[in-house]
Amino acid sequence: MNKTTNFIIIFATLLSLMACQKITSHKQDIVEVNVLLTTITIDALKNQDYKQAQRSIKALILNNDNDAWNFIQSAIISLPKDLAIQVVESSLRNATVKNSSSKLFGISKISISYKNTEQALATVNKAIELDKNHIEARYWRARLLTIMKEYKEAESDFEFVIAKEPKNETYTGQYASFLQETKQFEKAQKILAKHQQTPDNLFKRIVFALQNKNNEAAHSIYSVLKNMVVNSELEDHKNFLTAESAYWLEKFTESEVFYRKVSGGDHYLDARDMISLILYDNKQYDDSIEILHQLQNAEEKYAVKAYRLEAQINKQQGNTDTAIRTLSQSLQILPNNPDLLYDRAMLYESQNKMAKLEKDLLQIIKDDPENYEALNALGYSFADHDMQLDKAYDYIQKAISLAPENPAIIDSMGWIQYKLGKYQEAETSFNRAIDKGIKDPELYIHLYHTLLKLEKFDEAKELSVKAKALFPDNLKISKLGSEKE
Repeated sequence: MNKTTNFIIIFATLLSLMACQKITSHKQDIVEVNVLLTTITIDALKNQDYKQAQRSIKALILNNDNDAWNFIQSAIISLPKDLAIQVVESSLRNATVKNSSSKLFGISKISISYKNTEQALATVNKAIELDKNHIEARYWRARLLTIMKEYKEAESDFEFVIAKEPKNETYTGQYASFLQETKQFEKAQKILAKHQQTPDNLFKRIVFALQNKNNEAAHSIYSVLKNMVVNSELEDHKNFLTAESAYWLEKFTESEVFYRKVSGGDHYLDARDMISLILYDNKQYDDSIEILHQLQNAEEKYAVKAYRLEAQINKQQGNTDTAIRTLSQSLQILPNNPDLLYDRAMLYESQNKMAKLEKDLLQIIKDDPENYEALNALGYSFADHDMQLDKAYDYIQKAISLAPENPAIIDSMGWIQYKLGKYQEAETSFNRAIDKGIKDPELYIHLYHTLLKLEKFDEAKELSVKAKALFPDNLKISKLGSEKE
């Protein structure tokens, strides 16, 4: 007997039991059937037999067992979106769900997983209608309304929740974040000040103060955090948050001291990562590389950053070949990592090794056809080297279709248009990129030469004056205005 046949028999038995109204009088039967249905669902999801998983989830919902509901929520989210939505819609027609505040609340959370905010709100509203004192549902709705920028209604829910459970720091902390978002800065600080002083609480207050540009308050709270005495279990966590606060307060020496005090725990590698950056910013390159070599033996996200920064240090010291060797060695350990390939490609570009650049960027695009950064880099590099211009245009066109508001890609489009002699279109693209706030001297140089091609000499002169004010130390910019094309 195969799994599907077995499932049908179990499902039919379950329906028969429900039809005879015997389930409520046989709790053990319910438990046993739920175990079977849960097992079938897990196996079906593992085997990607989503239709069977969908059927067994629906059976669990029909079984009306509150204890199974957490599993049901996670199982629905594990389905493909179209099947999950079908389950949600059928659930909302089910009497046991429609009359249960807790289950409607669960369905609301599932809906937001698929960014269906309107359905999520409508469903949680029904949950609260059934139970006006459902605190978790009111808290959830407050957060949902905040996302939807319905701030007045959100604040009403937050105030209801806080009035019911004033000592719940999760609720009050989220309310403080809401107050910060709605620019009620002093009220947010007062809410947090009522909490028991902990490293997390003080760190949050420092972040809020900095967001409010209240440096005096931020420094004052930082002093309390720095001098706080905690037990040994919290020492590493407290030191990490103190280091983070010092970094954002631009107390870089103190920041490094506290990062170095982090000797273990969840933040140890993050602390080592930040030490390497501080040393790099201080041009203590050898010391930075020593830390980076330690991080290169850590998990991938730290190793990748460490290899990239070591390559950047080598490049800044004029050792491009060494930088390429570093990245090539890293790619033997982390094959086809897109960040490492991208960095190596850019180094090849600086050496005019275009075939190698193309190979690395095409590998990224092969693994991720929608990687617009690689598409843009390949198209721009071809354009900049006056090679395969039609292909360069296609790459940039695809990149801009994936990220139409990205100013760097808009600049690239302008550059390929310039190279193809479409100067009017190029001018439009360059101005659009500038309007988006991009601060890149090459963009201004591109637009300057485009204006010369269009014989807009007065505009070119005005642009050169503006560019020299923006980039006073750029040698290429300093030469603008000395020639006409």
